[in-house]
Amino acid sequence: MTAPLSVPDLAALHRCASDGTLELLYQPEVDLATGAIVAMEGLLRWHSDEGQVGPGAFLDAAERTGDTVAIGEWVLTTGAAEVAAWQGLRGGARQLWLNVSASQVRAAGFVDLVASTVAAHGLPRDLLGLEVSESSLRELGLDAGPVLADLRAAGVALAVDDFTSWYATLGAIDTLPVSAVKLGQRHVRGVDETPYEPVAATVVRAAHERGLYVVAEGVETWGEAARLTELGCDRAHGWLFSSAQRSDRARWLMQQGTGWRDSVVTPLDVAKPFVPSPRARV
Repeated sequence: MTAPLSVPDLAALHRCASDGTLELLYQPEVDLATGAIVAMEGLLRWHSDEGQVGPGAFLDAAERTGDTVAIGEWVLTTGAAEVAAWQGLRGGARQLWLNVSASQVRAAGFVDLVASTVAAHGLPRDLLGLEVSESSLRELGLDAGPVLADLRAAGVALAVDDFTSWYATLGAIDTLPVSAVKLGQRHVRGVDETPYEPVAATVVRAAHERGLYVVAEGVETWGEAARLTELGCDRAHGWLFSSAQRSDRARWLMQQGTGWRDSVVTPLDVAKPFVPSPRARV
């Protein structure tokens, strides 16, 4: 059950980074060419007294109360420990992507925290990735380039998350040390039903010209997945492949999710009806 945040919850919100009520879930990111699980998206949940609360219901309040930094530190350290444990899995370690806000990135000591966390867990370069939303990049303004360069030097991969508008007509990406663009659901939903060339096609071309790969967010149908593959989109995540999973289930999925070239990628959300995997591509 998801509960809206109410004013009495703010005291509990202040304690959530230290009282064991936060949880990080993991949603598979799939290589569209092979079906293999190549990464995970870390998704934050808060188990308050009123029930499970999604990040949209409490992170805005955390920004106002100043709790974002502590919550972000919990997410970073928890995610780093988890991805370190994946290195022995079948198929090798997978990347983990975590969202960071502009206030986190700006916080004093954040870059040092990232560097020390990567080193403490012995993570290979780029195994941990940080996603900065388009709106956060606008908020950071001229500070975006230098701070992202420092984070890149700290050993993490970087991506522009929820790419939905023509933020500086993709031009800003030329100057930012990012490796991926995450295409927002606005340009994913119904992409297979668009009678003209979809925006997704332009984003994929522009990203590839810059040496970046593209991840489609929120893919829900095989039609969307097939069209995105035709357009050259590299990866995808969404309910078509799996809902967000707890860590033990996520590890099991990574052990099984070797792709439809070698084995069947089964539907990963047990609450959904079976959907057959596509035939092997040649």
